[in-house]
Amino acid sequence: METTNGSNLLGRDVAVAMGLVRKMEEVRSTFGTDLGLLKIKPVKIHLQDDAVPYSVSTARRVSAPLLSKVEIELDRMLKCNVIEEITEPTEWCAPIVPVPKKNGEVRICVDLKRLNMAVKRERFVLPTIDDILPRLAESRVFSLLDAASGFWQIPLERGTAKLTTFITPVGRFFFKRLPFGISSAPEIFQREMSVLFRGQEGVEVYMDDILVHGRDDKEHEERLQNALRILKSAGLKLNNEKCFLRQRQLSYLGYQIGGDGIQPDPSKVAAITELQPPTDVPGLRRFLGMVHYLGRFLPNLSDVIKPLNDLLRSETVWTWDTAQDNAFNKVKQLISTTPSLAFYDVTKPTVVSADASSYGLGGVLLQRHSDGLKPIAFCSRSLTEAEMRYAQIEKECLAAVWSCERFSTYLYGLDNFTVHTDHKPLVPLINNKDLDRVPLRCQRLLMRMMKFNPIAEYVPGKTLTVADMLSRQPLPVITSEVSELTYDVSVFEDAAHMAWPMSPSKLERIKQETSVDYDLQVVKRLILEGWPKYVGSVPAQAKAYHHCSNSLSTSKGLVLYGDRIVIPHSMRKEILHRLHDGHQGITKCKERARLSVWWPGQGKDIQELVTKCLECMRVRPTQQKEPLITTPLPQRPWQSIGADICEYEKEHYLVVVDFYSRYLELAHLPDMKSETICSRLKNMFARWGCPDELTTDNATQFTSKEFEGFSVAYDFRHITSSPHYPQANGGAERAVQTAKRILRQDNPFLALMAYRATPVQATGASPAQLMMGRQIKTTVPTIGKVLLPKWPNFAKVRAADAKAKRSYGHAYNRRHGARALPPLTPGQDVAVKLDGDSGWTSAATVQQPHPAPRSYLIQTEHGTLRRNRRHLRPIFLPGVADQPPPPSSTPQPTPLGSPVRGAASPNEESVSPAQGTVPADLSDSPPGSARMSSTGRVIWTPRRLKDFVCY
Repeated sequence: METTNGSNLLGRDVAVAMGLVRKMEEVRSTFGTDLGLLKIKPVKIHLQDDAVPYSVSTARRVSAPLLSKVEIELDRMLKCNVIEEITEPTEWCAPIVPVPKKNGEVRICVDLKRLNMAVKRERFVLPTIDDILPRLAESRVFSLLDAASGFWQIPLERGTAKLTTFITPVGRFFFKRLPFGISSAPEIFQREMSVLFRGQEGVEVYMDDILVHGRDDKEHEERLQNALRILKSAGLKLNNEKCFLRQRQLSYLGYQIGGDGIQPDPSKVAAITELQPPTDVPGLRRFLGMVHYLGRFLPNLSDVIKPLNDLLRSETVWTWDTAQDNAFNKVKQLISTTPSLAFYDVTKPTVVSADASSYGLGGVLLQRHSDGLKPIAFCSRSLTEAEMRYAQIEKECLAAVWSCERFSTYLYGLDNFTVHTDHKPLVPLINNKDLDRVPLRCQRLLMRMMKFNPIAEYVPGKTLTVADMLSRQPLPVITSEVSELTYDVSVFEDAAHMAWPMSPSKLERIKQETSVDYDLQVVKRLILEGWPKYVGSVPAQAKAYHHCSNSLSTSKGLVLYGDRIVIPHSMRKEILHRLHDGHQGITKCKERARLSVWWPGQGKDIQELVTKCLECMRVRPTQQKEPLITTPLPQRPWQSIGADICEYEKEHYLVVVDFYSRYLELAHLPDMKSETICSRLKNMFARWGCPDELTTDNATQFTSKEFEGFSVAYDFRHITSSPHYPQANGGAERAVQTAKRILRQDNPFLALMAYRATPVQATGASPAQLMMGRQIKTTVPTIGKVLLPKWPNFAKVRAADAKAKRSYGHAYNRRHGARALPPLTPGQDVAVKLDGDSGWTSAATVQQPHPAPRSYLIQTEHGTLRRNRRHLRPIFLPGVADQPPPPSSTPQPTPLGSPVRGAASPNEESVSPAQGTVPADLSDSPPGSARMSSTGRVIWTPRRLKDFVCY
């Protein structure tokens, strides 16, 4: 609470005689730091009819250093009865952003932008300056009262209080008092204050400013005491530090009011009146650009600026003389006085034009009249040393926020106003309804804009002449004016430094490496001096950073991308391997990187590292399934068949299925010899004829010399599926399941006959009818007509079969999330699971693709084997540049190509003996890298020999 020159206008004796000391004691409780509660009916927050609830279920991340302070502030708000904890479900729930304060505490800001989109405004008419100023004309003594946390002194109706629910890391709460950030709060507060002082002479209420005025000391004192009694009776508390009592002169709503009458506030035009003369032609062009923008309001402008225009002629030598100086000062005087300046009118559309240069901020408040935009007030200031290190988008954001706060007297409580900026990336940041999608440093600035309702618009730089000019000739920094704004951002930087999960020594090392990284030094220079407009003009060292230049800044020797450290080249491989500690997958490593570090191409580097990691390769699960390959229906019966061996109750059976008709043949096997199987097949071929092709697995009975001779003698093509991949012979595998079901029956012969006579869903005909062109007689009574020969319609059968296979394939792919694996190329290194392997521990090299789909011949230490693509995982055997040896304090991982246990199993198709070749990319590997032995093992050079050439 301040008085003129630090003392009362009245002497103590006079004040005692007037009874004012006693009266002040009566209302002293109105002042203080504690929170009051207005004795009114709790207010409501009204929603629009089409409002859509918005609720977040997860709290925003709060850094560890701030979390304890957030808990303390929540406890304080609970004790002050401002908020209440809630556990029941609510339709609305907003996140918070904690903002540190100078005293070490935090201010909890609730992001209510989504709720504000649905709030119905109160539309209470604010008093205009034209209404208030005439009532102040004869007053000579003034007091300005400020309500302490004014909104929090207004009770909120409990039914709508739950609309303000917000979530924190320690629980959910809702406001019991009117919260800051609600778009209707200014109108509600203005309405209640207007009702409170209705009919009181000498009291003017404009938002949270209560002005008491009188023609002399006595009248003023009576009105002040009356106003204080009303406030005390209503339960409202005043902010002791922001109240000014018994003043002879005050700054109020952009005007200086006092004994000499009402004058425009000089600060409105200080940015213009204190402009320094330009020192070169570009500076003069900028000044004249601003002048011409305002020229329609300036009388005789062309005559006044003629000496300045003369300097723009190409044949004129730059000489700033008396004529130019007089013209320059005359133009400044015209701009800073009426009719150039307009009176503020709350009913007219309002525009804030803001711009930032590399060293200053500029802003102008304008209102739209019938003849165009007219200026109301101007502002500018230089950037602090810390602010000069901001990214350009952060400087532009700072210009917009600072300008709005400078003009807050005019903007606070407006339904909306427009912010003009020539920085297009800033527009979505200001208009964004979700602050968590905004870079953290800009979050700190935009949180200060929540009390306003701005709508950002992009305008070309050539039309933003006034703000651009002011930002390039800013006024000196006034420490007290910008300290709070600068502090908010500097605290963010400190909090970000504390939240980075690294030791101080590691942070210091990054700073040192950054200082000697040539590319980052070029980037730092561009951040401070500004980036070229076109990427072609960007130095080669910084081209990789141009696409994200709006998010780059510098802080304490570091280059930052948002709130993440840009890692210098010399440390990127080390940080990559630190990110991969624990051998997590690509997604987890990227999420870990997003917490604190960044560099161009980081995601690609992480993906490459994880893909090449041999330790990860060993323990990876089986690869995802590939899309199902459906085979077309053969042209005729017994053209293409499949065979497999079925074991049931320790007996073996040969199962043969016709892929056209699904006709099943079942034969008992007294032994598992190839000649026995060939004998059973000869019996079937004698009945149905020789097929064109027979598909089997790689069991030794089917890969023997005897079976090969049988296929030649009976003139059919023998096709084998990939080892350990029964899906490749799916028709035969399904036939085995059917055969086992038949063998479980009491009478397998009747069961087999019933199967052959039953229509198949995929074709609509029975296997017997498709095989023989007639139905077979069963134990089920059947009229003779049904048993007459009749071939089904082949076109319909083929169409039905294709439709069924498409449907099944679609369901299979969707159920298993099937995706095609990339093809392999000859010579490519792969990992394969052999019999006895617990993981992807065996190394191999692709020789060539096999004729069968998705099948490859691979070279292992046991010879050439055939494998399906799903059983082969590409590996990248790293060199020094890719994967340095692990630290000596940790054991070295077992190489991927460790000795393979056992030779090829009977189920593996061994084609040729092993070839002792060494891939070229390993045979010439530099020291310290992995190399492959002649048997396929991966050998690591000991770390102690990393500085030696080993042979």
